[in-house]
Amino acid sequence: MKKIIIILTIIITALQSFAQFKISGRVMHPTKGDSLTLNLPFVYGFYHEDNISIPVDKSGRFSINIPVKGQKFGTISWQGASSTVLLTPGRQLTLLLDTGGKFKTFGGTAGGENRLLNATKLAEVSFITKGSRQTSPYAKLSNVEIKEQVVKPWLALRDEHLQMVQAAKLSAHDKALIASEIKYHTLVELDYFARGIMNTPKQQVADLLLDIFDGVKPEPEVFPAGPQYYLYAGAYLSYMETKVFSQHSPNDEQGKRAFLDLYKISLDSATALVKQNGKPYIKWYLLKEYFSRKVAEQYLAQAIYTQWHDKDLSHVEPMMRDMQAYFPASKYLPVLHKKVDALNIALKQNELNKQIQVFAGYEKVNSVYDVISTLKGKVVYLDIWGTWCPACKDDLKYVPKLKARFKDKNVVFVYLDMDDDVKDAQWKTFIKVNGLTGIHLRKNKEDIQKFWDELIIDKKKQSLYPTCFIFDKNGKLVQPEALRPPDEAALYAQIEKYL
Repeated sequence: MKKIIIILTIIITALQSFAQFKISGRVMHPTKGDSLTLNLPFVYGFYHEDNISIPVDKSGRFSINIPVKGQKFGTISWQGASSTVLLTPGRQLTLLLDTGGKFKTFGGTAGGENRLLNATKLAEVSFITKGSRQTSPYAKLSNVEIKEQVVKPWLALRDEHLQMVQAAKLSAHDKALIASEIKYHTLVELDYFARGIMNTPKQQVADLLLDIFDGVKPEPEVFPAGPQYYLYAGAYLSYMETKVFSQHSPNDEQGKRAFLDLYKISLDSATALVKQNGKPYIKWYLLKEYFSRKVAEQYLAQAIYTQWHDKDLSHVEPMMRDMQAYFPASKYLPVLHKKVDALNIALKQNELNKQIQVFAGYEKVNSVYDVISTLKGKVVYLDIWGTWCPACKDDLKYVPKLKARFKDKNVVFVYLDMDDDVKDAQWKTFIKVNGLTGIHLRKNKEDIQKFWDELIIDKKKQSLYPTCFIFDKNGKLVQPEALRPPDEAALYAQIEKYL
């Protein structure tokens, strides 16, 4: 009996060790309080909630065991530099790091694949997506020029990296997995370049996207797939829409029929779904029609996680209902239930929060000064935003620090939301779930124009979300286009000038 117990203990210990991935190593010139950050996404994407801190001791040593049930991609960062890493249960990675964020060596049983991933630079901004529509040297090129200066060299770099994969001494599976991530990363960056960098007519953008994606298959080359694949899946959905609407207007009869063929529902029905459940829902609705069930499950799980991260309960709930209906045995459900429950608890706690004030009679307010005039004697920070706006949601994580800075001082925060009238209840839910203290009012797209006309004369600068303003204690607009919460210290100084 004793022998059986010992054998079972050895087996259990062995199984536990193979469910872990060890990261250890040394920083050559450590500083006080130094640490590395490992980001392990829920499925894909990059959110700070998924960060794991790896402390560095005085001698520069670090070590951590990460529980992993299967192979998983992550991102390890130090001193501003990042590298994609592949965690495989039972393997271990040793790193040597030098000043300036240099990953000097990758060792251990997981050294080969991670040294290769570092060389492919999947975690870095590519040369084709640096800058913006205003600053990129490629933004205004013709498609012929783009093919020569952007697409060809970018594909050549992809092929160079794929050759490195084939030459590496790795298992066939690991080679196929890493190669697939390189291919999907190539397409994702091209998609972002076309949609986010090109500053040319829409048809030129559409033509490039069709040229890039035509003939590419939606299903992953390897499953479970890496995070780049799921970013690609989102880009592929956009390509499908582009293919339809580059040829037809969504409002003419041909366009409506093409939309029906694509979505399997009418344009009117899809519009109603978006109004009721949000844009993320319609993406999921399309994906489940064209991708396999296994891909759809992971995509939907991440979509729910993303909306939880944004604390958007109105978007979470319909997708959560679908998750339970389509994937009742999903491994993701326990975690997602806990996260959705947390949002509902926050909503209940803030239902009676008197610091979250919906301006009385906001429906009839026709001037921003109807609100500002009630706040004489206080500096007012006005934020024009929308629950649909990603940048607006990103700003919210900096708001607690901003409000802590001006606690018990004569500063009032006013939020003017632009959302359709049918979104009134969702807007109120959103500000309560997020605990967004301050004074709130909402206007639809047409009615908010009066407010823009009062605040910004230049029409070209109107309707940019988010945009912020500062009013002094007399109710005078003293800082049009004020700095935003992420600007932190510079914004604080801007506000303090008027206290």
